[in-house]
Amino acid sequence: VIPFGGDIISEDIKEGCTIIKKHAEDLKVKFGSALASENKDEEIVTIPGLRGRPPKEITLRNLASIIQARMEEIIEHVYYEITNSNLEKKLIAGIVLTGGGAQLKHVAQLTSFITGMDTRIGYPNEHLSSNSPEEIGSPMYATGVGLVMLGLDKLERENKKNPANGKKQKRKQKGGLSFYDKIRILFEDE
Repeated sequence: VIPFGGDIISEDIKEGCTIIKKHAEDLKVKFGSALASENKDEEIVTIPGLRGRPPKEITLRNLASIIQARMEEIIEHVYYEITNSNLEKKLIAGIVLTGGGAQLKHVAQLTSFITGMDTRIGYPNEHLSSNSPEEIGSPMYATGVGLVMLGLDKLERENKKNPANGKKQKRKQKGGLSFYDKIRILFEDE
């Protein structure tokens, strides 16, 4: 378990830029980059001043420097765990980044640079129907969708071994259930 996530990055931005947490989170989401070198010094964002104080200007390069420092630490921890577990050679497809932090610009490049491994952002789209809400296709939900898919796969295997009578059997005979119908059935029958 790596004890860091996006919240610690927001905290770093808050401290490094001396701004409130909400502004730090907004900056990270809207302008965050994991590579400071990809931002120009003259790119500036202005944060509203609090309680009559003047607005604060922050360069995107400075913001990215704060983010990059923490991301390097997180990636190094992850890579240590990968190598310590002897998984490096087993991850032939490389590293897949998921979660909210995977939405940071240039995070895949930084991860590849530090680990030397192929890296990509994981999107759950391939497991969702075309009429799924767009926001569920975000890397933020990739792990959750993956775990639900794993649970559904396990449920289907169990149903094949021990066919249930009643609702499950009738629903199965109807044919192709949507992703959402399968989830509803999973929770309904528990």
